[in-house]
Amino acid sequence: MNVRRVFCLGHISVDIFIHRKDLNALKIGGCISSPNLSMQGGGVAANVAHWLGTLGTDVSMIGVTADDPSGYFLQKDLERVNVKCYLKTSTKNPSASILIVVEDGGERSFIINGKCLDELVMEDVPLEEIQGGNLFYTSAYNIENTPIKNTVKEILKKSKATDNSSFEVIFNLAAYTTVEKHKSTLKQAVLPFVDILIGNLEEYEVLTNKSREQCSSETLLEIVSNEFRNIKILLLTDGEMGCYYYSNEERGHIAAKKVSVVDTTGAGDGFCAGFIASYISGSSINQAVKSGTELGAHICKGFGAQYNSDDYKSKTLSNLLSR
Repeated sequence: MNVRRVFCLGHISVDIFIHRKDLNALKIGGCISSPNLSMQGGGVAANVAHWLGTLGTDVSMIGVTADDPSGYFLQKDLERVNVKCYLKTSTKNPSASILIVVEDGGERSFIINGKCLDELVMEDVPLEEIQGGNLFYTSAYNIENTPIKNTVKEILKKSKATDNSSFEVIFNLAAYTTVEKHKSTLKQAVLPFVDILIGNLEEYEVLTNKSREQCSSETLLEIVSNEFRNIKILLLTDGEMGCYYYSNEERGHIAAKKVSVVDTTGAGDGFCAGFIASYISGSSINQAVKSGTELGAHICKGFGAQYNSDDYKSKTLSNLLSR
């Protein structure tokens, strides 16, 4: 049996974390010490790729960095967990960086410098390697700007062009503001080619023009399924409420794992990675959702989307994916 590969396309960045309370203590011209200041590799697609590599999945990352220290760090950080990198080198902009200010309770705010992320064109994509039954993961962040927007649209068209070139598309709605602004593009040029759709409650509400007060999470999934019958699996995450899943074969709900939340950055990316790793190993949708929920909860326990990934493997991962 051929091993299925996963190709993640999109954002890759250096993430710098600081807690709001530390910033409040900083005076003009002053200097403070903070154990909460840290730097990690990040970016929606790169986070998913990182965790898939950590989980032992055959995974590749497609994105853009620059010939600078940050770009070198990001590539080596992914290669350390056996992610194969297809990283275009920008000659116009530096590698992307994000300052993440974490609040009490785990919510966060972002300051982003990521102009290089949108430079990806079709020639940068190893399309022939993706084709042939592999999985392609991307998110709605990549339909916000050109040329990457056109690149994603072309890849999705080619995903179902012929039986010989077909591959599964996993799409993350990413942010309700993006869904709201680019709903027309999503409905016309993206969702008709998607096999697995992942989003949170707010994103599904915007997509369907329905609110929590009007209908349940299960009904939101049914509405999208009826409109886009090509989508085989729909997943709706709702924070402390857990995850709802919907397909022709399985429908259900997995409760959220209770943890002490430090930082929610990347919890959704971890959910995606845990789900994908379990799904391609042949697990049921129910088990794959449990795996995603487990990893997403783990990430919330510390700073950063790649929190404690070096230790989160071996027996823990084997047990998680084989339940």
